[in-house]
Amino acid sequence: MLLTESDDQLALLAERLPHLVWFTDPDGYHGYFNQRWYNLTGMTAEQCRGEGWKDAVHPSDRVHVDNQWRSALSAGELYEAEYRLRRADGVYCWMLSRGLAHRDPDGRITRWFGTCTNIDAQKRAENALARLEEQHRLALEAAQLGTWNLDLATEIADFDAMTCKLMRISPEHAKGMSLDDIYELITPEDRDLIRKRMAAATDPKTDGYYDVEYRVPKPDDDVRWVHARGKAFFIGENDQKKAVRLSGVLNDSTRQHALEETRHLLTRELNHRVKNLFAIANGMVSLTARTAKDTKEMATALRGRLSALSRAHELVQPPSMEEDRSGAEIMLGRLIEAVLAPYKETHAEGISIEGPDIRIGSNTTTALALVLHELATNALKYGCLSSAKGRLTIRWRQERDKITLEWIETDGPPIPAPPTFEGFGSQLTQRSVTGQLGGELDREWRREGLCVHMTFSIDRLAT
Repeated sequence: MLLTESDDQLALLAERLPHLVWFTDPDGYHGYFNQRWYNLTGMTAEQCRGEGWKDAVHPSDRVHVDNQWRSALSAGELYEAEYRLRRADGVYCWMLSRGLAHRDPDGRITRWFGTCTNIDAQKRAENALARLEEQHRLALEAAQLGTWNLDLATEIADFDAMTCKLMRISPEHAKGMSLDDIYELITPEDRDLIRKRMAAATDPKTDGYYDVEYRVPKPDDDVRWVHARGKAFFIGENDQKKAVRLSGVLNDSTRQHALEETRHLLTRELNHRVKNLFAIANGMVSLTARTAKDTKEMATALRGRLSALSRAHELVQPPSMEEDRSGAEIMLGRLIEAVLAPYKETHAEGISIEGPDIRIGSNTTTALALVLHELATNALKYGCLSSAKGRLTIRWRQERDKITLEWIETDGPPIPAPPTFEGFGSQLTQRSVTGQLGGELDREWRREGLCVHMTFSIDRLAT
């Protein structure tokens, strides 16, 4: 490409620009590069002419560069491409190349003028930011955390995919949903608490931290507990300080709530059992004292009864972390015998246990033993086992895939009317039968004594 006088002036200008500069013929033949190009690439003018300059382009970027250049030549429009260019030391750096066509008065392209700008630092920053964002995304996914952002001026919130999933928000609302519509997704009883916590977090006098738990109804009539945490962002100072945004994360805390509820239940159960053990021990002492001939006989009988009570108590303990009861099974009759062993010490002739052999699984044993233990405890405190002449009959039968078990008390203190208050033991029994055992329980308060009817699935008892 021969340079005219005007071209010489352009070349003189190009040598003074801080960019790499190039000129081409109308057909795209590269005939001129400024000295900055040669200094950076370490190539000679002969090596760069025509298509030679592409040897400095990273092999992975050449197809992209060719496509962009051919498209620009064909359309006669702006050429723009980002690619990696090899420096004289062999290291590649990112460049942004732009070219424009120069036209004569008739509109014909006479020359292409272009520059290459070093954007390596910008690219490195973008890549570092992308890696950081990917790490942030992976961390949120691993922790199953969702993110959200609320514009306090418009009361419009946006969410990520995880928040949409936990809050049951349709994807089309991910980029914008009103606060009023969000409240509609939350259990009504929890909405006032959210409003109070939000007002406290956006108060300029506070540290701006937001922390609340609430429930989101699910289609199966269940609820999901959600734990939301965030922080308010303020503008202005002193009296002019104002919250403009509230952002944070949230996660599904349903499992934590279930564990906490179980912990409270177990604590209450433990307290209840301790009280029952003392009540049973007191009852045993009283009955033994009335029937023993002397203190030695009383001590011997009492030690035996307390030992039997200890064995029964072991049956109703849930397996510890160190224990492995997988595959352990016992027969229903054996379980009942073990639980009632302490009471047969004082009511050997008054307790009757009868029914066919039914195998029960390890997951069922503890819950069923607890039910029998609670019934026996109440019978000792208030029912037939509180009287020396009291009688207790436990019998069960199998009908197809169901087991029906009856607990019948007679000859104890008469029951004038059903109780008006249901204690924790009765609640625990009901919950164990209907919840853990998947069965049904009915109580019949007869004058001569309590009669309890329980029905279970034989498959459920075998688990």
